[in-house]
Amino acid sequence: MPTALSQIDGIRSALVGEFYSRFAVSDGFEFWFSDFVLSSRELISPDEKIISSCIVGSYAQVEHTANPDRIAKSAVMAACLDIPIVAVDLLADSSLLLTFTNQVTIRLPTDTPIVDWHWAITEAGGDPYVGCHIACFAPSDIQGGMPNNSCMDSPVNP
Repeated sequence: MPTALSQIDGIRSALVGEFYSRFAVSDGFEFWFSDFVLSSRELISPDEKIISSCIVGSYAQVEHTANPDRIAKSAVMAACLDIPIVAVDLLADSSLLLTFTNQVTIRLPTDTPIVDWHWAITEAGGDPYVGCHIACFAPSDIQGGMPNNSCMDSPVNP
């Protein structure tokens, strides 16, 4: 079983210097890199407040959307499209903190209520229970590893 130190080293090795060329927003968030997809149930950035205040003040239709919080999150993701990641940190609660060359930070948190996983790196996106390289199922419960280990052999996927 990989240790937390080897897991973060593997995640850093996979992400630092890389960029995503596509993203998706639905009931979660997906970042499409050349060889894998980083998915998260939630995304947090300090830039969301700035974006929200600008958009809400100038685009009244925002008030009539089903998920107005997704607008700012989508804008943050768009701002980092094709921008290399310069740093990746695994926080004490197992959240991932991504820092991009344009100074934007995105945190993939682990305090999202009523979910059975928080973030994952998979080959093609989707449910990490079906298969993944590495996934955070709960704070302090990270299974798998990058790049050679897989949680396909973990107790989650017998």
